[in-house]
Amino acid sequence: MTDVTINDLQKAVDRIQKSLIQILVRESDDDAEKKWLIEHTSNPEIKQIAPHLSILGLHVLEVIFEKEGIKGIDIAGELKVTKGAVSKVTRKLLDHGLIRKVRRPTNLKEIYYYVTSLGAELADLHRQMHKEKDRIVFELLQDYDKKCQEQIIDFMEKLAQLR
Repeated sequence: MTDVTINDLQKAVDRIQKSLIQILVRESDDDAEKKWLIEHTSNPEIKQIAPHLSILGLHVLEVIFEKEGIKGIDIAGELKVTKGAVSKVTRKLLDHGLIRKVRRPTNLKEIYYYVTSLGAELADLHRQMHKEKDRIVFELLQDYDKKCQEQIIDFMEKLAQLR
């Protein structure tokens, strides 16, 4: 046991909770991601479509971009969302001309998804946005040695498992 008091622990918990709230608010701000996409593209079609897409829609698009010919059930597994959520999102992506679906003659029940050229452009732009965010986190983590990084990661993973 360390020399940490109950009062110290309570202060730490309060700081963690406040930080998590700030992160949740920032990360749930769909408009910030859409704004970034709009500001970083010269394509008028993407500027027009981006405000109408959800964050899940952008992530589904990116999965399809990375794994051409993927089925809806596999997208759901990859993103840990329901098949129904993927079905709803893919319909919207289809409507916007970002993806196309293909049924194979050997099995007409299964639908395979592919990105269109417009979808590939948007998925790549979305990936660039995440790379920029990752770069900022990398810079932050560089302030900590390997042991501290492992402690941070371990704590965050355990925190994420709490219910």
